[in-house]
Amino acid sequence: MTAALPAQRLDRVRAALDEAGLDGLYVASPVDDVNHRHSANRRYLTGFSGSTGYAAISATEAFLAVDSRYGAQARREAEPRGFSIFDTKGPQAAWLPEFVAAAGLAGKRVGLSRSDLSYGDFLTLREAVERMPEADRPDLVPAPPIVERLRARKDAEELALLEEAIAIAERAFLDVTATLEPGVTERGFAASLDAAVKKHGARGLSFEPIVAGGERGAMPHADLSDRPFGAGEPIIVDWGAELSGYCSDLTRTFYLGPEPERFRGVYEVVREAQQAAIERVEAGMTGADAHTLAASVIEEHGYGDAFTHGLGHGVGLDVHDYPPYLGPTSEDVLEDGMVFTIEPGIYLPGWGGVRIEDIVTLEDGRARQLSHLDSTLPAGAQP
Repeated sequence: MTAALPAQRLDRVRAALDEAGLDGLYVASPVDDVNHRHSANRRYLTGFSGSTGYAAISATEAFLAVDSRYGAQARREAEPRGFSIFDTKGPQAAWLPEFVAAAGLAGKRVGLSRSDLSYGDFLTLREAVERMPEADRPDLVPAPPIVERLRARKDAEELALLEEAIAIAERAFLDVTATLEPGVTERGFAASLDAAVKKHGARGLSFEPIVAGGERGAMPHADLSDRPFGAGEPIIVDWGAELSGYCSDLTRTFYLGPEPERFRGVYEVVREAQQAAIERVEAGMTGADAHTLAASVIEEHGYGDAFTHGLGHGVGLDVHDYPPYLGPTSEDVLEDGMVFTIEPGIYLPGWGGVRIEDIVTLEDGRARQLSHLDSTLPAGAQP
């Protein structure tokens, strides 16, 4: 069973606030916006996709504060989610008292969403609160990861967006690899992927892709370079598409030219490990339990030290949507409704690497795979 629909998210937040002993929750803008996405927590709650805005939720009220640049957008996106729009003007200290009062949080205990507030912004907020009459000042305290925990289980609307973001990424990959030849650079391949996902309806790539040819594939997070692909080398491509804020994340490894025995041998170990994890992962396991499903297979084949990262992570409004994390030390408990990657890899310095990454969701306790590129075939032979 998946999580609640968007209209019920406020009810779930309020239940979590009661459990945490808080009267309200304050969610600000993100610290960073490297990929031009804005505050996944705030967007999840309000639907607002603009860069600057402040959400406040109490037992009876839900407000989104925005300046004049975003008034019309906020009313279009956030009002259907149950949020009233508060129009700001001037510095925060000028409008915060009225905003706090409108949200029913004057003199109340308010949790701050920690992942959405830089220390500098916290100091500005605290200074604005200290200017308020003492009886009206909210008591600002760190909140537990309330929104992150709610986001971990995807609802039907989210799942549909994720499935389409995956399908777009897959179609784009097939387009770009169909005519791939030696001499194309890693950066040029990445640019072609970006153009292809846009052609198929995405906003763009969900992150800067990893495109690593030859021995550079031994670096799991290799930066893009101007290195051209050569004939007869393994290539790792890790990419995704963003659709309405939701991110896909896939990886395929293929050989440019006839596959030598060593490549096929390493590839089949990784594929066996991935399939073991997909078939055996289940609700109630910890992230560490899930990681072991694949790691044990790789270990049995003598490559244990070459699997250097966790098995997977949640995906959603962030390409790395935590929880859950699937790794050797993770205590995150996997639940129905979670969507996450399964991405074992083997990395051999001086030769290259192999990683295969797909996305699954847990339904009725078991994994249902959401991505459909055939990992048994080289890239150019995909149906």
